[in-house]
Amino acid sequence: MVLVILGLGTSIDYMSIEALRHLSRADIVFLETYTSIAPGINYNLLKKIVKGEIRFTTRRELEEAGGEPILSEARNKYVVLAVAGDPMIATTHVNLVIAAAKKNIEYIIVPGLSGIQASISLSGLQVYKFGRITTLTYPEEHYKPYTTIKVIRENIERGLHTLVLLDIRYDEGRAMSIKEASRILVELEEEYCLNPENNCSPILSDTIGVGIARAGSREAVVRADLIKRLSLHEYPPPPHSIIVVGSLHPVELEALVFHGKLPLEYIRDNPRYSRILKYI
Repeated sequence: MVLVILGLGTSIDYMSIEALRHLSRADIVFLETYTSIAPGINYNLLKKIVKGEIRFTTRRELEEAGGEPILSEARNKYVVLAVAGDPMIATTHVNLVIAAAKKNIEYIIVPGLSGIQASISLSGLQVYKFGRITTLTYPEEHYKPYTTIKVIRENIERGLHTLVLLDIRYDEGRAMSIKEASRILVELEEEYCLNPENNCSPILSDTIGVGIARAGSREAVVRADLIKRLSLHEYPPPPHSIIVVGSLHPVELEALVFHGKLPLEYIRDNPRYSRILKYI
């Protein structure tokens, strides 16, 4: 019949009327819970909206099985795949759309407010000055996410900001916090620059970062500070993200000071920022 790939938004406050309309019509709602966190959106809430059946999806159903358990139901039922944030941000859901098209299954895409969009909006930084987005995962014994450091440094060299998404591991019951991430970023860069092949000196510790907690919810918190100092602030529970700041326009700096509460005393003597302080 139809497959609706639906974004629930970043929290219950940002669930759209269009999303509610499809949820109320569905025969089956597959609730995807491993890509992101949406405060206030959970099984108990959906049970009040959905008249049909609610099932939790697994990574295996969406990735390893190519979404076949969902697609097989959508051949003759009104099926909704409900995803926190915006579903088409994740490659997994793009692949599902392609699979539906190949099988001639009608599909509808319902966008939702994403954490990416909400974080950039809350930061006060100009959207056209953002470079490549990257994700910071937890370092493992045999793996360190040095690619994250490389992306951030390349963006800084181009004068661009970097949105760093933080690791979420539902199967392990943990999600990376701003406090953890600020420490990991500084330590990773120090290790990265110790490698002579990279030919660099650490800069992130004294670079301005913006810690954003629960973007797109009423509990959202924005704090701007040097990355090494972001851990000193208090935040509500995840989801969290960090923006590593590149070159600043005076209006952006004002936004960080008056909206993000950036303490100026820690950047007055930093040559990367001192030249624009005279404009605020």
